[in-house]
Parts: sequence; C-alpha cells; structure tokens
Amino acid sequence: MTAITFQTPPIDPLNQIITLLDQLRHRLPFAEEELVHHTQLQAILAEQQEQSAAALAAWRAALAVRWECEVRAQRLYAQVRRQVIEAIGADAPYLYLFEPDSAAGALTATDLLNSLRRLAAVLGLMHPQPPFAEQALADLATMSAELQAAITRTEQCEEERRRVQAEQRLLLELCHRSYRRTRHRIAEHLRD
Repeated sequence: MTAITFQTPPIDPLNQIITLLDQLRHRLPFAEEELVHHTQLQAILAEQQEQSAAALAAWRAALAVRWECEVRAQRLYAQVRRQVIEAIGADAPYLYLFEPDSAAGALTATDLLNSLRRLAAVLGLMHPQPPFAEQALADLATMSAELQAAITRTEQCEEERRRVQAEQRLLLELCHRSYRRTRHRIAEHLRD
C-alpha cells in the first residue's frame, strides 16, 4: 500500500495561509480572492481525506472478508479432497485433474477458486457417485460463489482506493503549489 507522506499534514499549510491572508486582508488587494481560493481548497481537501479514509477502510474490510473466505475455502478443499482420495484411491489416474501444480508456489485467491471448481468438476464426473458427493458439490458451489464475490469486491475496493489515492496526490500537489504561489505573491507585495 502506498502512503503519501509530507513533513506537515497537508491541512496545516492551508490553515497557515488562510490565517495569514485573514490577518493581511486590509493590506493586500488580492487577499479576498486568495482567501476564497484557499478556503475552497481546504474544504475540498477535507472532503477528499474523508473519501480516502473511507476507501481505505472499505478495502481493508473487503480484504478481511476475502481472507476469511479463503481460509474456509482451503478447509473445504482439503476436506473434500481427502474424501475423494479415500473414495478413488491415491493413485487414481485422474487425481491430477484437481491437484494444484505444486511448482506454482502459494495459491492466490483466484488459484484457490479454480481449484475448488476443478475439484467440483472431478467430483461431478465420478460414477458411481460417493455418498458425500451431493453435499460436497453443494458446499463447493456455495464456497466458489462466496469466494468469487469476495475476490470481485476486493478488486473493486482496490481500484477505488487507487483512484482516490491518485486524486489525493493531485490535490495535495495543487495545495502545495497554491500555498507556494500565494506565499510568493504576499512576499512580492510586501516587498514593494
């Protein structure tokens, strides 16, 4: 996760320039114009920071739900896999159809989803069907749907979080440029 860090909170320079403009409003012909501009920026930044916090919270919540779903999916996969192996034997020729590629490393949520679906397909093809097959197929279908929904929700929240972060970077840059421009403008006017 990329964090945006500045030496001071972004609202501090805006507060400082607003206070300064307010104090100098009778000495600066452009004070009212700048005050309106910076007050608007301050409001936009506060709103954007709320959106950013909400997007981050939604993404974290979606991740937590997905992780919980992954744990339950892994447990279900292991349980049904064990039942299938007990029913067909460990050296059945089509066992490799639902076994994940051990060389692939750690499973992603999508890999796990695909493994659940392969296991369900193998279980559905078994004839005669073992006694646990009907319940296992229902459980695998339910878990696959839950995991797919959790993956989709996490991806949507991640996309929104990235979008808000990009907006935040742009807005913070705008705030800092505006702050520097106004400080320069005040310094130039007071120098004359």
